Amino acid sequence: MALTLAEEFLLLALRDDTGKPMVDGTRLKAALAGAAIVELALDGALRLTGPDEPGREPGRLAATGGPVAHERFAGLVELVAGRKPKDAVSRAAGFNGWRGDRGRDLRDALLADLAEAGALREEQGKVLGLFPSKAWKPADPGVEAEVLERVRATVVAGADPDPRTAALVALVHTVGLLPKLFPEADRRALKRRGKEIGERDWGGEAVRRAIQEIQGAVLIAVTVAASAAASGG
Repeated sequence: MALTLAEEFLLLALRDDTGKPMVDGTRLKAALAGAAIVELALDGALRLTGPDEPGREPGRLAATGGPVAHERFAGLVELVAGRKPKDAVSRAAGFNGWRGDRGRDLRDALLADLAEAGALREEQGKVLGLFPSKAWKPADPGVEAEVLERVRATVVAGADPDPRTAALVALVHTVGLLPKLFPEADRRALKRRGKEIGERDWGGEAVRRAIQEIQGAVLIAVTVAASAAASGG
């Protein structure tokens, strides 16, 4: 089953027993937005502008005109083109709040896609026997297991990842999910390996630079959104 980077991240972020995310809503939205933008960069639909491009500001996401491999993310190209990665992630995650909750809409759409593909199933329930709730649990545990094994091989066993797995590891590391996925492993070693993966050139210089910029943008978006929530802004 071919999954998008955002779908792979979402599978890893959900607890198998409760179906609830292992990271808070801010981190989840930022990571999913970042994963979608990285997907577009890996596919060649977006790129980062360089320092010597006439008529363009450097360090901006630019549409290449190339095909978008996953229709789910087609609208993001126009949404983020011309923006710095930190602004693009914040916009795609819905942290600016000026037009609905894009981050929630993206999460819900990805959950529905995973359910349609047979990877997840929706379970209805009630909190305290009164309030409706839903959880998303594995329908085909083998789908998540394959993704988790790729990440484990990279961060625990030290295998060299392909560019997509490297991008996934970088995002998982950025939101602090690695120790939760592998509680038996040394936390410091996991963090070192996650940081190392994010800094290495796995997919060529242009792709590496884009992944690093978006990884940093996810971290900034999480920090800014959390600070705004804490202050009541």
